Amino acid sequence: MLWNLFEVAVQVGLLYVPLVLGIYLAMGVMSLPDLTLQGSFGIGGSVAAVLAVHGHHPVVGLLAAMAAGAACGLVTATLHLLLRLNVLLASILVATAAYSVCLVVMSSGNLSLAGAKTAFSWADGTDLSFRTATIVTGGGVALVLSVAFLWFLRTEYGLSLVAAGQNIQTARGLGVRTERRQAAGLAVANALGALTGGLVVHNQGFMDVTIQNGVIVIALAAMMVGLTLTRSPRVGPTVAMLVVGVVVYRFAVAGALQLGLNPNLLQLITAGLVIAMIGVRSHARATLRSATAAGRRDRRVAQARFYEEDRVASFI
Repeated sequence: MLWNLFEVAVQVGLLYVPLVLGIYLAMGVMSLPDLTLQGSFGIGGSVAAVLAVHGHHPVVGLLAAMAAGAACGLVTATLHLLLRLNVLLASILVATAAYSVCLVVMSSGNLSLAGAKTAFSWADGTDLSFRTATIVTGGGVALVLSVAFLWFLRTEYGLSLVAAGQNIQTARGLGVRTERRQAAGLAVANALGALTGGLVVHNQGFMDVTIQNGVIVIALAAMMVGLTLTRSPRVGPTVAMLVVGVVVYRFAVAGALQLGLNPNLLQLITAGLVIAMIGVRSHARATLRSATAAGRRDRRVAQARFYEEDRVASFI
């Protein structure tokens, strides 16, 4: 049973690797609370589904899905940079609008891909099972994107993007056009989210407009699991653990459902898992040190410093 659960976790988890990398780029690298990824996931799925039904090559459909997702990211960047809207508010607006865009693209709330050629149809003439074909395809996509992601962040442009996310004032002082970096980063992140949407739709054989609901929390949970597994400041181990985190999260979900967990509680438990992972990363070491008087003093000082430095940015 454990091996079967592991196969299911790998099969589903690898398809979500692009989305997790996109969330890590937006929130972890650029420090932008971008929720557009939820809308990009849905738009990517709808575009890929429509093109598959109309007989286009699966690669064309996935590339078009990525372009549509990148466009969503650029819309969020435009609202943020030109109208000076808070990124969170701008992304909520775009994600909300994306729901209607999905309905317009599909001309309905759902669309079946029965008989259409998908990214996994290459295995139809072989002895490979559908699960194996999914793992091979998802693994190939995850590997290529992970290598490309590492290469991108190590380029001069990628390093300037990282600098803009860590300290935007310093980056501007060094002559970095941070507004362009933010726009490009949001476009890339949402293109990755749309790719996952396309892959998931191709894999399950239908597109339903509701599949995007809650996908941000799922990807955040997978990301936090991966980040908890490593403390390395280097990008390579971090990206590797993000991939592992997706599989671990899907394994936990599959195991919980196998043990009889009420599916209606899945989103609640996922949200709780995100909170728990953040708590472990932020407070586990300090909690252990609280056993000593010096540790308790340091924790009070850190908490007081947080209260003093905490600022609530204008929402609009």
